[in-house]
Amino acid sequence: MPDRDWSLVLFTTLAQWSAGIVLLLSWSLFSNTGPVFATVIGAGNPVLLALMLIAAATLSAFLHLGNPANAPKALNNLAGSWLSREILAIAVFSLSLFSTLVSGWLSGAGAALQYLLALSALCGLALLWMMARIYLVPTIPAWNNWHTPVSFILTTLNLGLCSLLVFQAAGMARIDDVLVNGLMTALMLTLFATTAAGLLHQLQLQKLNSCMHKPVFDRGPFFTVFLLRMALLLGAFLTIFYVLIHTTLLPESNYSAWLYALGSLVLAEEIAGRFLFYAAYFRTGV
Repeated sequence: MPDRDWSLVLFTTLAQWSAGIVLLLSWSLFSNTGPVFATVIGAGNPVLLALMLIAAATLSAFLHLGNPANAPKALNNLAGSWLSREILAIAVFSLSLFSTLVSGWLSGAGAALQYLLALSALCGLALLWMMARIYLVPTIPAWNNWHTPVSFILTTLNLGLCSLLVFQAAGMARIDDVLVNGLMTALMLTLFATTAAGLLHQLQLQKLNSCMHKPVFDRGPFFTVFLLRMALLLGAFLTIFYVLIHTTLLPESNYSAWLYALGSLVLAEEIAGRFLFYAAYFRTGV
């Protein structure tokens, strides 16, 4: 994979992470056991973290451009370019997050913050769709299939769910035990879907034979990273099982370190998965 593609790995992963935080935070606030989190501008504010992640994602995207000064020109083709629409979606999502952050800072938690977060979540979903559409290119068979949108959605959910659990561990949010268990169960399901999608897509890649210059998928570095990702997913599953069983037996136990470990495993497997996504690139036809 070219070195410049690492900027795209960071861009897509960080942007989807930001959208995942906002989506899960918004959803949980509308539940009866929603989390309580800081709204002041500081390190403990999840909305500020989401804004910093999308800012870092945007910066990494600039590193992929040959001439970053030409980036504003990409907005000139909104009618026919998914890339132009993605850039606009990033701007709208960032603005909505900034508005949510300022509103929470000035007014604290309340109905206004809930609805602004819900609006930001919708903007994040729109950005996610624009990102997926860019890669559905008929001449790139490894990308032009069901796996691209599904993997982007699963990354968003996996990192969003993990973030809420880590917020609980770090004291950035107070989350009811019932909701914590619900988040853990939901994460287990999304990780299972991630594993199944990864295995199925790997089998599809190995069957591709339409180009003599395509990457080697069934051995070598690509397959090694694939196996590493599967091992990381297994480690995440085992961590979830341990936490769920341990907290059931010992409800007062401190499981913060395990939640940090879980978050690290999920982030690592998502980066590995996104590396595989870009490493699978090859073009057919003209």
